[in-house]
Amino acid sequence: MLMISVFSPWSESSNMARKSYWSAKKSDPHVLYQLSVQNVEQEEEFLSGTFEKLRGRKPLTLREDFCGTALSSVQFVKMGEGRQAVGFDLDTEVLAWGQKHNVDPLGADADRIHLQEKNVVSVTRKKFDICAAMNFSYFIFKKRNELLKYFECVYKSLNDEGIFVLDIYGGSEAQVVLEEKREVDEGFTYVWDQAAYNPIDNSVLNHIHFEFAKGPKMSRAFTYDWRLWTPQEVVETLAEVGFKNVEVYWELEDEDGEETGIYEPAKVVENQEGWLAYIVGCR
Repeated sequence: MLMISVFSPWSESSNMARKSYWSAKKSDPHVLYQLSVQNVEQEEEFLSGTFEKLRGRKPLTLREDFCGTALSSVQFVKMGEGRQAVGFDLDTEVLAWGQKHNVDPLGADADRIHLQEKNVVSVTRKKFDICAAMNFSYFIFKKRNELLKYFECVYKSLNDEGIFVLDIYGGSEAQVVLEEKREVDEGFTYVWDQAAYNPIDNSVLNHIHFEFAKGPKMSRAFTYDWRLWTPQEVVETLAEVGFKNVEVYWELEDEDGEETGIYEPAKVVENQEGWLAYIVGCR
């Protein structure tokens, strides 16, 4: 369900033993997160490709809500001359980390990214081609009126051709307490811990841990206290604030039933134990 990033601190000439490199004491949780959760190349391809299909031109501006370390903004800017991105987040420390480790290394192009300690429930004077809320970050809004207010602010912050892109996850296993481990190519283990689920209000408590070949694990590196929204709830709320042609984009499978990384609009799909989809609404 969760994706592995192309971001990597390893150079081709490095002869460091990967598995022995990582430890809870000397590993940066932001680096571990980017390696184990994010796939910004695939994400940017979907954002830009979907915009181009819908609007007939390439996007030039991105508002990345809940931007964290701003890796998505960096990828967006890298993929086109003249592109600009603005990232909003309330975590001062994470924004500073992203500026230092992701934005500043762009050199002169770093000026095309602006990170702001700002609530995403804000209307911006600047209008954007794309607003993106990825990694299920908007699940932090547990009440429908909170989600509605946020979507209204996004709608007013897009230009006339703007689109809003969100990701969403679910499936039968999303509603149970479980731990799912996955070996990451760079040499550590990612652990997705669904610690609690309440079927009354669809609230979930999730943690991310990291395990290493040697030494103790990094427990609760990240914690998420969310509401597990359904696609239909999100689609209806987007439509209520004025978004048009709201579609759920489902991942296509090949002839062998394997995931392809290609997402297309869908109306009816088979339920799965775990799935990840995108939702797109047009201004």
